[in-house]
Amino acid sequence: MFGAVNSKRLMGELQQMESEPPALMRLLSCDSLDLWVVTMVGAEGTLYAGEKFTLQFRFPASYPFEAPEVIFTDNVPVHPHIYSNGHICLSILYAQWSPALSVESVCLSILSMLSSCTRKERPVGDKHYVLSAAESPKATHWQFEVLHRLGDVLPKNHFTQIYVLSVLTLASACIIAESYILFLTRQSHTVALDNLWQVPGVQQAVTTSITTYMVYNILFILAQVYTIFLCMEALAHKDIIQIVVVVVFYFVCVVFAVTRYIAFFIYPSVAARMFTFNSNMHIMQVTVMVCYVLSLISLAVFSYKLKQVVGWNVYKRLGADISLHRAYLWHQCLMMLLKMDIYFIGSYLVQMTALVLKVDDIETWLQITVFIPFCVIVISGTLFALHGERRRLMQGLAACWFLSIGYFVFKMYRVNAPNIIHLPNDPYEDSRPFFMITVVVCFLLVIATGIASIQCICNFDSGLKEAIAYDKMRTRHMKLYNKKDEETVQLIPDSTLPAHERFALE
Repeated sequence: MFGAVNSKRLMGELQQMESEPPALMRLLSCDSLDLWVVTMVGAEGTLYAGEKFTLQFRFPASYPFEAPEVIFTDNVPVHPHIYSNGHICLSILYAQWSPALSVESVCLSILSMLSSCTRKERPVGDKHYVLSAAESPKATHWQFEVLHRLGDVLPKNHFTQIYVLSVLTLASACIIAESYILFLTRQSHTVALDNLWQVPGVQQAVTTSITTYMVYNILFILAQVYTIFLCMEALAHKDIIQIVVVVVFYFVCVVFAVTRYIAFFIYPSVAARMFTFNSNMHIMQVTVMVCYVLSLISLAVFSYKLKQVVGWNVYKRLGADISLHRAYLWHQCLMMLLKMDIYFIGSYLVQMTALVLKVDDIETWLQITVFIPFCVIVISGTLFALHGERRRLMQGLAACWFLSIGYFVFKMYRVNAPNIIHLPNDPYEDSRPFFMITVVVCFLLVIATGIASIQCICNFDSGLKEAIAYDKMRTRHMKLYNKKDEETVQLIPDSTLPAHERFALE
């Protein structure tokens, strides 16, 4: 039995198929609401031109939240993704089904699959499958893997290709330079311990300082890897906000690099003085600063140009509704802020855990048992609430973001408290400037994330969730129609067969 919502949805699709059927398709019969028969004619200029096929749709009671059962009945087409019993290997009929899909979109997807075929042949293992398969194709365990051509992953526009090449080149240069600085730091430490720092108690202090510098070197390298990820993702989704924020990310990297140079060569600590006369370290520090500045300037120019290339993408995706654009803007801002939170709060936690906290300090255990789980829950919960537009949950998480402001204010005071600075074993002696930059950035990010969360709550139920879901569905179908994806399908039947007898489509 169908519920009222399910029946209304099917009746609407039925009227659409009867009054305005897609080209080359026709509703042949509908003896009951849960069983439709649709005829399809192969498109001109394809291997199936003029051939007539029959599709049977059987709708479950939970449709559209569950995919219909779709099979070929009469004149099953000879196709690498269609078995001779009429079962179809198509991901949207199984694991990638979405309630946004319809009978019409399924028919168009199948017609596109037929039209893109280059050879008529049955799938590998067709006979074995037909003998062992259940009557319904939904009883079979299908596994789908989408493999993209390199040309489909990389942007087609020449300017964006130059942008990708520049990002990869500059980030790679920074990673190589930082890796060499890491090597020089370790080498200087070994020399110092062997020759210069034989005073009892000094060796431990030097080792602690060197550990601090090495941790920050590793964080610099991870920052470049994360930048590459952000740039590639921004281009893939044509997200101009993320492209601009990458520039801000590099500005923070410049600040960190300048701070490190000052800490090593202008106002060095006792441990940092071992680098004062190291010409290689000096050259590499300057090289890194130059790379970061070049990256900052280049990405700023590219971001301005890319705005003209992808700036109209939001109008193509969401139409001309200004209120929907505003909601989408805040949605993307919050998504971008959460990605920044992941790196900088993660960096803060690494610094606290590796450099500052001690086993016998109660703050260590509070950090491990309370603050780290709190950060993971709040960030992941915000992502979950944002995508599902869960208002109550988002309100609670927004309160958590604003409460976190007090924590970072406390940390700024604690790091610079007079009773800490004048301690003989100051835990922040070598990391204070770097640590303060991280805390300030986290403080600003937490404020911005809380504000963006409130704005997104105000935009819930504006239709943005449905618009994004529809855009994803439309993009997926456009890729299918334009043959931008190659789909490799592997079928694992319920019966246990030897590996060489399992059915696969390649």
